[in-house]
Amino acid sequence: LKYNTGLKALHLEKNLISDAGATFLANVLENNTSLTFLDLKENAITDTGVTILANALKHNTTLKGLDLSNNLISDIGAFSLAKALKDNTTLNWLCLFSNLIN
Repeated sequence: LKYNTGLKALHLEKNLISDAGATFLANVLENNTSLTFLDLKENAITDTGVTILANALKHNTTLKGLDLSNNLISDIGAFSLAKALKDNTTLNWLCLFSNLIN
């Protein structure tokens, strides 16, 4: 995945990715130049995992859509994402439905 140039969308809904998987995917996102949509809904990702993903988004220039709905993300994780979006100009669709955000 890290250097894959053909895959455009990756749907990993309900796969128990958790923070460990989010960390792996963050490493992939920093270098991947083809993925435009990533579906991570219902994967038990917490603020820890989403903060690592957010840091990767600062460097990613191709991802346009990210679905993080139905995870365990609170205000802390949402804030990390908001900070990352200041540096990311390509992500234009982000779903955080049904998380722990106030």
